Amino acid sequence: MKILWNVLIIALAVSLSGCMEVVSAEYSDRDAAMNRNAIGEAKWLPTWLPADAVNIRETHDIDTNASWLVFRLRSGALVLPENCRITARPEMPSKRVMRRFPMFARDAWSRASASNGTFYLCTEGATTHWVTHDREMDLVYSATVF
Repeated sequence: MKILWNVLIIALAVSLSGCMEVVSAEYSDRDAAMNRNAIGEAKWLPTWLPADAVNIRETHDIDTNASWLVFRLRSGALVLPENCRITARPEMPSKRVMRRFPMFARDAWSRASASNGTFYLCTEGATTHWVTHDREMDLVYSATVF
């Protein structure tokens, strides 16, 4: 009986540890993110991150590679590279999936899900992100596309 109890405790610990694979980071601006080597292909922040991005918040699920990015623009104008193209609003993850992300990502998900604004797809290597500018909140939201 004691062996069964120990197996159950270990199984519970392993299953709960899988729920804690969401990591977040904050950067004051793009320069701070560059100094921490956080921008680039195969990094959590894309190279298309605008030079005037500030108050950058990023979160990602290590198990799924899903990521969310929220930032402001000093200039207020979102300028993206040529490889970013206008697209329809992307399919959003379910509310259940979003529960494991921090509040800033859930807020971005909620606002982007209800948005009638312009969405862009930006490709970088094997990763594609959608991007939209919430002018009312003066925030830019982005998430990975699978």
